[in-house]
Amino acid sequence: HRNERQTSMDRCQQRFLRPEPRVRLGTLIGRTRAASSCVDLSDGLADGVRQLTMASGVGAIIETSAVPIDPEARRCFEEDGRDPITAALEVGEDYELLFTVPRNQRNQYRSIRRLMGSLQLTRIGVITRDKSILLHSSTGYTSLPAGFDHFK
Repeated sequence: HRNERQTSMDRCQQRFLRPEPRVRLGTLIGRTRAASSCVDLSDGLADGVRQLTMASGVGAIIETSAVPIDPEARRCFEEDGRDPITAALEVGEDYELLFTVPRNQRNQYRSIRRLMGSLQLTRIGVITRDKSILLHSSTGYTSLPAGFDHFK
Protein backbone atom coordinates (compact mmCIF):
# COMPACT_ATOMS: atom_id res chain seq x y z
CA HIS A 1 0.00 0.00 0.00
CA ARG A 2 2.86 2.39 0.82
CA ASN A 3 4.57 1.83 -2.55
CA GLU A 4 1.29 2.31 -4.43
CA ARG A 5 0.67 5.58 -2.60
CA GLN A 6 4.21 6.79 -3.27
CA THR A 7 3.86 5.95 -6.96
CA SER A 8 0.59 7.93 -7.12
CA MET A 9 2.23 10.85 -5.33
CA ASP A 10 5.22 10.69 -7.71
CA ARG A 11 2.94 10.80 -10.77
CA CYS A 12 0.95 13.71 -9.35
CA GLN A 13 4.16 15.53 -8.51
CA GLN A 14 5.53 15.00 -12.03
CA ARG A 15 2.34 16.43 -13.56
CA PHE A 16 2.75 19.41 -11.24
CA LEU A 17 6.43 19.91 -12.09
CA ARG A 18 6.02 19.27 -15.83
CA PRO A 19 2.61 20.67 -16.79
CA GLU A 20 1.30 20.62 -20.35
CA PRO A 21 0.02 24.13 -21.12
CA ARG A 22 -2.91 24.07 -23.54
CA VAL A 23 -1.34 26.44 -26.08
CA ARG A 24 -2.77 24.68 -29.14
CA LEU A 25 -6.25 24.53 -27.64
CA GLY A 26 -6.14 28.22 -26.72
CA THR A 27 -4.96 29.13 -30.20
CA LEU A 28 -7.78 27.14 -31.81
CA ILE A 29 -10.37 28.66 -29.48
CA GLY A 30 -9.18 32.15 -30.40
CA ARG A 31 -8.83 31.50 -34.11
CA THR A 32 -12.28 29.91 -34.50
CA ARG A 33 -13.99 32.26 -32.03
CA ALA A 34 -15.76 29.20 -30.62
CA ALA A 35 -15.73 30.55 -27.07
CA SER A 36 -17.38 33.66 -25.69
CA SER A 37 -14.99 33.64 -22.72
CA CYS A 38 -11.88 31.77 -21.63
CA VAL A 39 -9.58 31.74 -18.59
CA ASP A 40 -6.62 29.62 -17.56
CA LEU A 41 -6.91 27.63 -14.35
CA SER A 42 -3.49 28.39 -12.90
CA ASP A 43 -5.18 29.52 -9.68
CA GLY A 44 -7.66 26.64 -9.68
CA LEU A 45 -11.10 25.84 -11.02
CA ALA A 46 -13.08 27.74 -8.37
CA ASP A 47 -11.04 30.89 -8.97
CA GLY A 48 -11.38 30.49 -12.74
CA VAL A 49 -15.16 30.10 -12.54
CA ARG A 50 -15.36 33.22 -10.35
CA GLN A 51 -13.16 35.28 -12.69
CA LEU A 52 -15.10 34.20 -15.76
CA THR A 53 -18.56 34.79 -14.29
CA MET A 54 -17.70 38.11 -12.64
CA ALA A 55 -16.12 39.49 -15.83
CA SER A 56 -19.17 38.43 -17.86
CA GLY A 57 -21.84 39.44 -15.32
CA VAL A 58 -23.33 35.94 -15.18
CA GLY A 59 -23.57 33.00 -12.80
CA ALA A 60 -22.83 29.31 -13.18
CA ILE A 61 -23.89 25.88 -12.03
CA ILE A 62 -21.03 23.37 -11.89
CA GLU A 63 -21.93 19.68 -11.91
CA THR A 64 -19.67 17.97 -9.36
CA SER A 65 -20.05 14.61 -11.11
CA ALA A 66 -18.65 16.14 -14.32
CA VAL A 67 -15.49 17.69 -12.84
CA PRO A 68 -12.61 15.60 -14.19
CA ILE A 69 -10.26 14.46 -11.44
CA ASP A 70 -7.31 12.23 -12.24
CA PRO A 71 -7.78 8.90 -10.42
CA GLU A 72 -4.33 9.22 -8.80
CA ALA A 73 -5.09 12.74 -7.60
CA ARG A 74 -8.47 11.53 -6.27
CA ARG A 75 -6.72 8.75 -4.36
CA CYS A 76 -4.13 11.18 -2.93
CA PHE A 77 -6.85 13.60 -1.79
CA GLU A 78 -8.85 10.81 -0.17
CA GLU A 79 -5.80 9.37 1.59
CA ASP A 80 -5.09 12.84 3.00
CA GLY A 81 -8.68 13.01 4.30
CA ARG A 82 -9.77 15.64 1.77
CA ASP A 83 -12.91 15.65 -0.33
CA PRO A 84 -11.66 15.21 -3.94
CA ILE A 85 -14.20 17.67 -5.41
CA THR A 86 -13.42 20.43 -2.90
CA ALA A 87 -9.70 19.84 -3.29
CA ALA A 88 -9.92 19.88 -7.09
CA LEU A 89 -11.83 23.17 -6.97
CA GLU A 90 -9.44 24.83 -4.52
CA VAL A 91 -6.02 23.63 -5.71
CA GLY A 92 -4.10 25.88 -8.09
CA GLU A 93 -1.40 25.25 -10.67
CA ASP A 94 -3.65 23.53 -13.22
CA TYR A 95 -2.55 24.38 -16.72
CA GLU A 96 -5.98 23.85 -18.19
CA LEU A 97 -8.47 26.19 -19.82
CA LEU A 98 -12.02 26.97 -18.76
CA PHE A 99 -14.16 28.37 -21.54
CA THR A 100 -17.78 28.94 -22.46
CA VAL A 101 -19.35 28.02 -25.78
CA PRO A 102 -22.56 29.75 -26.84
CA ARG A 103 -25.16 27.64 -28.60
CA ASN A 104 -24.55 29.40 -31.92
CA GLN A 105 -20.84 28.44 -31.80
CA ARG A 106 -21.27 24.69 -31.28
CA ASN A 107 -20.14 23.81 -34.81
CA GLN A 108 -16.85 25.64 -34.25
CA TYR A 109 -16.49 23.82 -30.94
CA ARG A 110 -17.05 20.45 -32.61
CA SER A 111 -14.29 21.31 -35.08
CA ILE A 112 -11.94 22.07 -32.19
CA ARG A 113 -12.78 18.74 -30.55
CA ARG A 114 -11.89 16.89 -33.74
CA LEU A 115 -8.65 18.82 -34.18
CA MET A 116 -7.58 18.22 -30.56
CA GLY A 117 -7.80 14.44 -31.00
CA SER A 118 -7.34 12.60 -27.73
CA LEU A 119 -7.32 15.68 -25.46
CA GLN A 120 -10.33 15.36 -23.18
CA LEU A 121 -12.65 18.37 -23.25
CA THR A 122 -15.33 18.18 -20.58
CA ARG A 123 -18.59 20.08 -20.12
CA ILE A 124 -18.73 20.72 -16.38
CA GLY A 125 -21.71 23.03 -16.10
CA VAL A 126 -23.84 25.81 -17.50
CA ILE A 127 -23.80 29.58 -17.42
CA THR A 128 -26.86 31.24 -15.89
CA ARG A 129 -28.36 34.72 -15.94
CA ASP A 130 -28.67 34.55 -12.14
CA LYS A 131 -25.28 35.64 -10.80
CA SER A 132 -25.09 32.84 -8.23
CA ILE A 133 -22.19 30.41 -8.56
CA LEU A 134 -23.31 26.99 -7.40
CA LEU A 135 -22.17 23.41 -7.24
CA HIS A 136 -24.77 20.79 -8.03
CA SER A 137 -24.38 17.27 -6.66
CA SER A 138 -26.65 14.35 -5.88
CA THR A 139 -27.35 15.97 -2.49
CA GLY A 140 -28.42 19.35 -3.92
CA TYR A 141 -26.88 22.77 -4.45
CA THR A 142 -24.10 24.46 -2.47
CA SER A 143 -21.99 27.56 -2.98
CA LEU A 144 -18.73 27.26 -4.85
CA PRO A 145 -15.74 27.05 -2.44
CA ALA A 146 -13.46 30.09 -2.23
CA GLY A 147 -10.66 28.63 -4.33
CA PHE A 148 -6.91 29.09 -4.27
CA ASP A 149 -5.59 31.98 -2.20
CA HIS A 150 -2.02 33.18 -2.77
CA PHE A 151 -1.90 34.87 0.63
CA LYS A 152 -3.21 32.01 2.77
